[in-house]
Amino acid sequence: MAATYQWWGEYGASGSPTTADLGVSGNLFNFKTSNSLASAADYTSYPITAGNNSYEVWLKGHFTASFNKIQNAKFWKSAGGPDSGIGIKMTGITTAYVTPTTGASTLATADVPTASPGTANVSFGGDLGGSISAAGFSDFITMQMQTTTAAAAGDTSTYTFTLTYDEN
Repeated sequence: MAATYQWWGEYGASGSPTTADLGVSGNLFNFKTSNSLASAADYTSYPITAGNNSYEVWLKGHFTASFNKIQNAKFWKSAGGPDSGIGIKMTGITTAYVTPTTGASTLATADVPTASPGTANVSFGGDLGGSISAAGFSDFITMQMQTTTAAAAGDTSTYTFTLTYDEN
């Protein structure tokens, strides 16, 4: 049997975050100025103004069903953008959730790759070479949309983020 995969999100205060399986496709989350669960309906209520940042978004890969090993997780932006004046930053090696910030993230500091990276950039158990052998999670993929004053008004492009992994 093969592993089953879904995106997992955490939002809210550290110590008592709200958690949810977000599914595998569609509008699963939005960058916005609200530290709340993803919702396609409310992102317009919490716009990011040019020169400011979104709240950090905290995602994980959630693996269920039966499998031998999941390893070599790679995360990238596979479609959308680039939008002038907008950068999307990330890290894939955070093991512990902390309350998201709209200040410049001290975790999400690398540009999200725009093609599949050559090596793993999402860890398991704090190790990019790590793996899981039973139902569980990758470490957090922490992202933040950061804008400059050159960002255009209105909606940004729709982005597609991809997580691939080896299963054996």
